[in-house]
Amino acid sequence: MIKTSLYISIFLLVFNCNPSEISEEEEYIPQGTVLRVNSYTETCQGLIEMQCLLVQEGDQIGTDRWEFFYTTIDGFDYEEGFLYDLDVKITEIENPPADASSLRYELIKLIEKFRP
Repeated sequence: MIKTSLYISIFLLVFNCNPSEISEEEEYIPQGTVLRVNSYTETCQGLIEMQCLLVQEGDQIGTDRWEFFYTTIDGFDYEEGFLYDLDVKITEIENPPADASSLRYELIKLIEKFRP
């Protein structure tokens, strides 16, 4: 009787496992624009000399082409030494100051943070 109960318990435990609960996290579907942020910054020239993030977007992601990013991403805390894949919301700013970006970037989700 005890053996039968043990076998039934093991059977229920094994076959009641939902494969989706065991598998890796489902692939994330971006809601905005995906940006990849490089693991280091470079000196760039805006109104003043400053450190710029290097980013890739769209078909550039995974290539060796990086663009200077002169503004900030609200909600994103950059840490040197990591590559980031970010889902960001980009909105136009009405009447931006002459020396500022006409776009506002806001973090929706940090998709991945990894070492290069």
